[in-house]
Amino acid sequence: MRLYIKELREEKGLTQKELADLCHVSFQTISKWENGINYPDITHIPRLSDIFGVSADVILGLVPFENKDERKKYDEAEFWADKRDVVKIWKNLYWNDDYFKFFIKDVLGFRKAVKVLDFGCGYGFLGMKMLPLLPKGSSYTGIELDRSQTEEAEGYFSKTDYAYRFICEDMYDYEPDEKYDLAVALFLISYLPEPEKLIRKMKASLKPGGMILLMDANMEVEQAGFYSGAEAQDEGMRRIDMIPLWEYEFTHKERDYRMATKLPYLLKQEGFTRLQARISDQVVIYEPADPDKKKLGDMLRFVYSKEDFVKEGAEYFLKRGYSRQQAEDMTEYFKRMHEYLDSQESIAVKTSGVYFVYGCLR
Repeated sequence: MRLYIKELREEKGLTQKELADLCHVSFQTISKWENGINYPDITHIPRLSDIFGVSADVILGLVPFENKDERKKYDEAEFWADKRDVVKIWKNLYWNDDYFKFFIKDVLGFRKAVKVLDFGCGYGFLGMKMLPLLPKGSSYTGIELDRSQTEEAEGYFSKTDYAYRFICEDMYDYEPDEKYDLAVALFLISYLPEPEKLIRKMKASLKPGGMILLMDANMEVEQAGFYSGAEAQDEGMRRIDMIPLWEYEFTHKERDYRMATKLPYLLKQEGFTRLQARISDQVVIYEPADPDKKKLGDMLRFVYSKEDFVKEGAEYFLKRGYSRQQAEDMTEYFKRMHEYLDSQESIAVKTSGVYFVYGCLR
C-alpha cells in the first residue's frame, strides 16, 4: 500500500514537524509514514483527512492523488517546448525510413494525389517523410499550437516545391475549412488524457471514405524487446520492471503506455472500418566500440542526461508511488546501466515497436 502523506503535506505547505504536532506524534513517525517504513494507526486516518481536506481513499492511495503542480502537462505546448531536442532524437531513433517507404507505397498504395492533415505536427517531421512518397500533387497541412515549431517547419518547407500549410492553433479548437483524404498523428495519442476527443476531431476532418492513421508505441513491447550485455556480465544487474511506473502515469492521466495496442478498439468505437495494424521492424543495436555508431551513442547520452529521473534521482520515483527502498533501487539501476553503456565493451538491443494503426471512414 502506498500512502500519499508526503505529497499531501507538501501541497499544504507543512513541514514534518508541523504535521507531527497536528497529529500529536513525533516528526520521526511522520518520516516513517512517508517512507513506507511504518503505517499510521487507523485512528490517525480521520485526523489526516481533516488536515489535508481529502478523503481517506486519497490518503490510502485507493484513488489517484492529483497534484496540479507535479503532474506533467503532456497536452500543453509549454511542456514540450523544454524537450524539443530530445523529441527530435527520439523520433529519429524510433523511425525507419525503409519501413515507412514500404508502408506508404506498398501497404497503403495511394494511386492519386492525397490531402494530408497532421495533428500535433511539431516541426513537420511527418510531412518531410511522407510527401516524397505520395503521388504527385499531394498536399500537407499541419496543426501545431507551438508557433516556434510551425516557424521551423515553414523554414524547411519553403525551400521545397511541395504544397503545404501550417496552422498555429489548438488542435481541439481547430475547425477544418476543408475535408481531407488522410488524417494522421505521430507519437501523440498516448499522451492525451482524452484520446477519444482527438479521434473524433480527426474523424470530422475527413472526406467520406477518408483514412485515419495513428502511429504510436506500446511500452510493454519495448521493454520485452530490450537486452543489454550488462545482464550477462553482472548477475545482480537484472532489468527492472517499468510497469509500476507506467501504471502510475496511466492512472494519473499522464500517458497510456499501452495505447498503440488499444488504438483499433478506439477507432472501432468511433465508427471506423477496415481496421488494420502493422509494426515497424526497426531494432536499434547500440555498440559504442563501432565507429559507425558513435553518433547513436552521443544521442543516447544526451537523451539520458535530459531525463527527469536523472535530474531528480530517487525523488522522481517517490513522487510516483515507490517506497524509499524501491526508489533508491531504481536510481541505482539507471546509474549502473548508464555506466555500462558508456563503456566501450557495452552492447544493447532496443526494439522500437512503432504501431501503424489505420482505418477508413464510412
